[in-house]
Amino acid sequence: MKYNLIVRHLYICDFHKNFIQSVRNKRKRKTSDDGGDSPEHETDVPEVDLFQLQVNTLRRYKRHYKLQTRPGLNKAQLAETVSRHFRNIPVNEKETLAYFIYMVKNNKSRLDQKSESSKQLE
Repeated sequence: MKYNLIVRHLYICDFHKNFIQSVRNKRKRKTSDDGGDSPEHETDVPEVDLFQLQVNTLRRYKRHYKLQTRPGLNKAQLAETVSRHFRNIPVNEKETLAYFIYMVKNNKSRLDQKSESSKQLE
């Protein structure tokens, strides 16, 4: 690969762009862990690394939520699209935690609820 002095820009593939971005995010988190007053520190959302998922899993997520994408996305592009959607899903944390604790205390799962409702219909 040669460096061209005439060209003023550089193109980076999506995989390496995402890798660089994740390293930058890790650095920001480490520097903000010292209790800084940055706005990012207040809204520190745990990051889920969806790049670890298989392509079929990402496609199922895309299909389930009916995400609009162009055809033929590679894994990095698909993971980026899914990550963007996943970060923007609104979640009522109190309701979710209360439901989770209730289900754990009663030793139940969502599948139990579905089987009980089907028995009631009979």
